[in-house]
Amino acid sequence: MTGDDLPGDSHVVHYVKPTWILEGGNVDGSAFRLRAGESGLSVHWLECFEGLVKSRQLDEVRRRSRLKRSRRGRFAELHVDRTKHYVGEQLDGVRFVHKPSDAEDDYEADPSHSEITGLPPGDSPMGALIGDMIAECVEDTYPTLSS
Repeated sequence: MTGDDLPGDSHVVHYVKPTWILEGGNVDGSAFRLRAGESGLSVHWLECFEGLVKSRQLDEVRRRSRLKRSRRGRFAELHVDRTKHYVGEQLDGVRFVHKPSDAEDDYEADPSHSEITGLPPGDSPMGALIGDMIAECVEDTYPTLSS
């Protein structure tokens, strides 16, 4: 399924560093803006871990993720179709694409790794608008490290 679009009824989580968590717990749209040199926004597809309840899916993401995460950071959850539909009001071509990571060095394979592609450059006015729109689609947030 590498390179295929994720199913529309799926959910993904994206790492949000502590400085992008607003007072009251909402996520700042800056968390969803592409950085220089990025072609897609890294996310993890929860339903990849089929048959597990959400808490166990998140445990798998925590275990396999290669990101350096802060205890105060959060995983922001997005519903694929709802996010694509909402962002599509301003921008065509946004995709949630499956891009699993192979085992490498001290890391095991991460079959959940995916990307949001078709986003504008993060340092553009459209990048700021789309980042804010994606932030409005966040359904929930979760700790990035196990308790």
